[in-house]
Amino acid sequence: MKHVIYLPMLLSALLLAACSSQPIQFYMLSAETGGPSTALLPADTVLGLGPIHLPAYLDRPQLITALSEHQYELDDQHRWAERLDDNIARVLRLSLAKQLGIEQVVRYPWAPRQAIDYQISFDILELHQTASGQSRFSVQWQLKKAEQVMLGKRFECSEAAGKGAEASVAAQSRCLTRFSMELANEIAGLGSMHGR
Repeated sequence: MKHVIYLPMLLSALLLAACSSQPIQFYMLSAETGGPSTALLPADTVLGLGPIHLPAYLDRPQLITALSEHQYELDDQHRWAERLDDNIARVLRLSLAKQLGIEQVVRYPWAPRQAIDYQISFDILELHQTASGQSRFSVQWQLKKAEQVMLGKRFECSEAAGKGAEASVAAQSRCLTRFSMELANEIAGLGSMHGR
């Protein structure tokens, strides 16, 4: 009789152990590099990238889903493979260098003696999936030339993600690609107007 009483508890324990033993999945953002911009910058142009600021809710390894306007869920089974700001910076460095036809895109903080032609700073506002399956990416960015603010804009993107963490990260990567293209066009256009 005692065995019958404890059997449900044993089954529950085994189920919990099986769930907790599932391997953690890791993810990385990416961005299409595309072709060079139609208005190329001189190859020796130096672009400074950063600082990149993350809100506290994104400064963590777990992927995040907004269940409602006020409730967010952290997914312990699906995590970023590296710090999110590092991932975003690395992807943008590769993408912008290719699109602008330049070789030097340096990450903030750079050496005090490093000459910077343009600097882009970022405040990431949103980067998560909604309960309805939309991946949201929102960022406020600012472009400087010789310490003078030339542009300040907000970029917003919402992509249908489908189900699952991989689909969500793929949708966020498409948003990052669109953001990179917008940056490249703005920088190239500014360079053609000002001679660099």
